Amino acid sequence: MERRHGGSGKGLAEAAGARLGISIRPGQRKRKPFRLVSRIIICAVLMAFVVTPGSTVAQAALPFEVSNPGNKKWPVDETLRIYASACDLVARTVRPERPPHLHPTFRLVLGAKDDEVVRGSSMAEIRLKSWDAEKFAQAAVILAAREVLPADDLMRIVRQSVSLARATVSVVDLRDKP
Repeated sequence: MERRHGGSGKGLAEAAGARLGISIRPGQRKRKPFRLVSRIIICAVLMAFVVTPGSTVAQAALPFEVSNPGNKKWPVDETLRIYASACDLVARTVRPERPPHLHPTFRLVLGAKDDEVVRGSSMAEIRLKSWDAEKFAQAAVILAAREVLPADDLMRIVRQSVSLARATVSVVDLRDKP
């Protein structure tokens, strides 16, 4: 059998290297330039996450919008933990054997006139005068519960609760009427 690229057995690698413009000397390990570049890029990306403050990274990954025109201080990490635990607890309360995956979408408005939850036609809002963990948790639980029950079901429950209240009479009411 005839060898095309010399008798050293490395002729094929040398020929391939020559085509790519890379010279390989005997005894030299073949380098993979793309692997080195990809490692540098991965290290740079990881360093960017390590150097960047956690709140900046967390704000970009929030599962809800934030409006904070007055630049009020608020703990981003705590807000995310409250949101996640509220969704999880509502889901496990509603259906413990197979909890649904809840992710209510809303806008957190800091610096609002009043503390309230407003459900508009396009998006719900949690409006807070300033950051308050308990008020945010209450609002997140309400919005997570609303996600379990669609608006039509909520309205049906509202109508049924009023109808049932009017249809029942307490014993005290019967006793007091002549």
